[in-house]
Amino acid sequence: MSKNWKDDLAAAVAREDDDAIRSAARDRVSRIVRFLSSRLYTFDEEIKRKTIHALGVVAADKSVLDHQRAADLLRRFVWALNDESGAVPYGIPEAIGEMLAVRPEFQEAFLPILCSLLTEDDMSQTGPVERGAFWAVGRVGAPVAVYSRDVLAAIRRAAESHPDPDTRTAARKALTAIMVGVPNEHV
Repeated sequence: MSKNWKDDLAAAVAREDDDAIRSAARDRVSRIVRFLSSRLYTFDEEIKRKTIHALGVVAADKSVLDHQRAADLLRRFVWALNDESGAVPYGIPEAIGEMLAVRPEFQEAFLPILCSLLTEDDMSQTGPVERGAFWAVGRVGAPVAVYSRDVLAAIRRAAESHPDPDTRTAARKALTAIMVGVPNEHV
């Protein structure tokens, strides 16, 4: 990466160049993670999607993002969901879902928090953050159904009758993704 590493990284993220993203993260993981985290807070769905993908590329490589750093990053994302953080958590559920998909060892600790966005009144979100939560549980997939029938029921309700058509669609996609490979006893 050149002196303009941010521009280089942004270009690598835009073209989804996983090798360049991994290489940059090997050289300066903290900066790369901060840069990617800052790009989650956008309404531009394409930028957000590619940023989440890049974050997953970095998180999946345990030689780049070791267990402690990954856990710390997940804790920061969870903090951003908290009202006290002062953050509007655009992209945060998706980032958590991506990390839990590529680093399943964190599902036991963080999947309940992610699922609570869809089942607990004090954690519920609306609009793009709620749709992001549906995307996130869909990205995690079958472990969501194994974790909780309550969250599965909440996703089904939203898929059938959520008042916002975009959120209904997001819930339907999540339900489809989750149900792939779910053992019958969890349906």
